[in-house]
Amino acid sequence: MNGMGVALPRVEDAALLAGRGRYVDDVSEPGVLHAFVVRSPVAHGTIVGLDVLAARSAPGVAGVFTASDMRDVGALPGARGVDGPSLPLLRDVGDKVRWAGEPVALVVASTAALAADAADLVEVDYEPLPAVTSAEAGAASGAPVLHAGSGNVCFRERLTSGDVEGAFATAAHRVRQRMVSQRIAPVALEPRGVLARVTGDGGLDVRISTQRPHEVRQWLSRMFGLPEGRIRVVAGDVGGGFGAKGPLYPDQVAVIAAARLLGRPVKWIEERSESFLATTHGRDQTADLEAAVTADGRIAAIRGTVHAGLGAYLTPNSAAIVLRRLAPLLGQCYAIEAIDVELVGVLTNATPVGPYRGAGRPEAAYFTERLADLAALETGLDPAELRRRNFIAPDAFPYQTPTGLTYDSGDYRAALDKAMSGYRELRRWQAVARSSGRLAGVGLCCFVEPGGIMPGARQDEATVTVDASGKVTVAVGTSGHGQGHQTTFGQLAAGILGVPFADVTVVFGDTSLAPFGYGTFGSRSTVAGGSAVLRACEAVLAAARRVDAPMPLAEAARLLGGLTATATAGVDGETYAFGCYVCSVEVDPDTGRVRIGRLIAVDDCGVVINPLLVEGQVHGAVAQGVGQALFEEVRYDSDGQPLTVSLMDYAVPFAAQVPVTESYRLETPSPANPLGVKGMGESGTIGVTPAVVNAVVDALRPFGVRHLDMPLTPEKVWTAMHGQLGA
Repeated sequence: MNGMGVALPRVEDAALLAGRGRYVDDVSEPGVLHAFVVRSPVAHGTIVGLDVLAARSAPGVAGVFTASDMRDVGALPGARGVDGPSLPLLRDVGDKVRWAGEPVALVVASTAALAADAADLVEVDYEPLPAVTSAEAGAASGAPVLHAGSGNVCFRERLTSGDVEGAFATAAHRVRQRMVSQRIAPVALEPRGVLARVTGDGGLDVRISTQRPHEVRQWLSRMFGLPEGRIRVVAGDVGGGFGAKGPLYPDQVAVIAAARLLGRPVKWIEERSESFLATTHGRDQTADLEAAVTADGRIAAIRGTVHAGLGAYLTPNSAAIVLRRLAPLLGQCYAIEAIDVELVGVLTNATPVGPYRGAGRPEAAYFTERLADLAALETGLDPAELRRRNFIAPDAFPYQTPTGLTYDSGDYRAALDKAMSGYRELRRWQAVARSSGRLAGVGLCCFVEPGGIMPGARQDEATVTVDASGKVTVAVGTSGHGQGHQTTFGQLAAGILGVPFADVTVVFGDTSLAPFGYGTFGSRSTVAGGSAVLRACEAVLAAARRVDAPMPLAEAARLLGGLTATATAGVDGETYAFGCYVCSVEVDPDTGRVRIGRLIAVDDCGVVINPLLVEGQVHGAVAQGVGQALFEEVRYDSDGQPLTVSLMDYAVPFAAQVPVTESYRLETPSPANPLGVKGMGESGTIGVTPAVVNAVVDALRPFGVRHLDMPLTPEKVWTAMHGQLGA
């Protein structure tokens, strides 16, 4: 069984489960040196003294580097489309540090332990400055300024459409709420790492834990002034990324620069405590939004402000998360024709923010779905019925949203209908539970998930080769880090070419072996990479048909000495997956602890290639969405000192705290690509978080609780029950 729709188990798992994975730390080079990053312990200050002499003379040390040693390296790219400061590699006397964890110096020694010991000998004196740790505080008049010559607000844009004032003037109801999507850490199983060596022709061979090998090569080419053809970037096995391994980081570039300066291979592996300080965080958005609602429960307009904390520097996608993802998606599944939202991006003395699974989509769904529940409460409608009345009609697609998006296809009522049997059962369960005095709640969320983004004019590519023996190699530019690319693309190619699945090998993550691709992020791999594989397979079949007589593909390849073709994805616009999630919760009245009961997930990601992999994506994303709803939060004190720097004080859910997901699928094909597929790698983080919060607030209704900000920890819930928190 080869083709579309077959639930083949992942072929990549056997090696990983047996410990045969090849992550950055599993790879070495002869004569390799090891790096340790000296980081700022203060969130905001000026370096008034920096002494590296003792470190340079320490045992095993090959070099100690500061900013002055790397002046000739180009700047890291900042945010696309927004003016802002570029990220420096390291620091020197007279420079400012702007977050606790910012790289200051790099120590390179013969072993990792000796590098760490020598790093303790680097003496740095700081003159502390006042810190700003929240977006709203950073945007306020008189706030400490991070970067000279500009304020902390790096963008302020307004998204408007329709007659907002008229909608609010005639609204039967208005609901308003301040909501926080808190700052969270990605916590990938494998922290970041890099191993770099200089090649014989003066080029670079870089092994790096990344989601975007080809873009890393492009950045390194610009920064070091080398042709791309002299740079090889290999991702190998990547132990999770969730968006945070998309950008190239200052510490990684400093390690590569050190390898060039020393003429020796240099490796750096991030420690877990470092990852909380130095790897980009996600979310950190505060919305003050208001909805105008008609007497029959239709949401006529949304207006308000969203403040986004971006950290100390802009990463390439930090502004786009707010401007291109969150704001245009505030309409979600609903025919809301009027929107007026101001978007304020603010620099703060905190770790820079970047994409984290969903990257703007979960925030938009959370804000809108909380407003939807508040509107249901205000109008007296059941939350499911209020949503049904506001859905975009199935015959309205392709649908042009008032915020400038084009939804390709959808049937949102069908998703809700699929979930309604379980929803009604849970409402009956809730009535029985409440009659016996238990705090039971039911929540739901309806959402859309855009995917398949093409960041530039160039399209992702795939090369399909059939050798003379009939074996097939599929090389793709999208680079997997746990999504199951080897299985999905192998299955796709086997089905199209009519060959056994076992005869297909999939190659990716190596710029010397795989054709161009933007990488894997934003639920784009099957849309972009899969479409490219389809077109390359079609080209191979067309070439095989040029032989004198019709014959099997393997025979044609034997006669022709092999067949090969490269094709681009050729997709037209993004896809918009959608879904409906429902969950039940119980709250312990004595402790405030929340226990999730049932979780029903209905997802439509267009045509499904492998149902098993789709379900796996849902389950993984649900775990992260539950983590944000109930447990996870990166916190700072008033001086910008991080309070969550290890897994002792940053809580991620245990397996027992993640509910068993009842997963269901619909299939509404996308017209935007030849496969009809839609991206859905982030649906769980989008759908489950609002559903859980809505359920908890529903459970706390007897206490008059109208809203609680995440994470819904036992302390926060207990305090709200006793009338000291909540609005």
